[in-house]
Amino acid sequence: MEKIAIVVVITVAVAAIVYLFGRARLTAQRLQRTAVAAVAAALAGGATVYGLERLTGNDAQMVDQAVAESRALPLVGLVLDDVPGAETRLRQALTEELRNPTTQGPPRPLALMAELRSSHIVPALRATDAADAEAVLAARLALMRHLKSVDVATCRELALIGIQRGEKLDEMAQKLMREMLATMEKAYRAGRAALKAGKAPATPSDAEAAVLLGEAGLTPADFDKLRTLARLSPGDACDIGIRLNEAPARLPADKAGPLARYLAAAQ
Repeated sequence: MEKIAIVVVITVAVAAIVYLFGRARLTAQRLQRTAVAAVAAALAGGATVYGLERLTGNDAQMVDQAVAESRALPLVGLVLDDVPGAETRLRQALTEELRNPTTQGPPRPLALMAELRSSHIVPALRATDAADAEAVLAARLALMRHLKSVDVATCRELALIGIQRGEKLDEMAQKLMREMLATMEKAYRAGRAALKAGKAPATPSDAEAAVLLGEAGLTPADFDKLRTLARLSPGDACDIGIRLNEAPARLPADKAGPLARYLAAAQ
């Protein structure tokens, strides 16, 4: 039973991290494909456990553990507190997944996380002020630049799907990651407040963001790299991730802020 609990916790954690952190993509569709692929890998690792051990008895302890692990993830705990009924729905999704694991499509906890991200996290990050959005990108850049010098494979992971094993980072990278996640929480809170006050600023569409990125210096070759990010070498993926997050700083303020909000919400 403990093995099953571990699998569930890992699945939820991977799902949340993939959806909430560290992805360098330009469309929601690409984001979703990456997330589903990552969770499919996590589930594949647990398939043997599910096949060897059947669920019996009380699942409450396992669900409590999984919820606690989820709450420890930045933004997830905030959303579970902010959205009425969200934690109840997560507990229900976990319980159903424990008793009847999903065999096709994303597992129930991931589907719920995706819904919460789409309906609450993304709108809040898009509504945050320019300074907070730019702080998110600056913190992400600091982490990427450090990883490029010490662990380029993890820099690629951050650019592609997000860092999934933060405990393996060196001391400086762990510090920079905590700072990055703290800026995301701050941006989320500011954006949520703006939404409540009816003062959400405009955010570029995908097409408008692409134009702004072009104005910031991204070339057709760079856009090709973004479209094929999963196939790039660690060094190339890290470099294009850095270029993407540097882009708003190359624009005048009236364009930098909107692009920073777009990137903070899209990655």
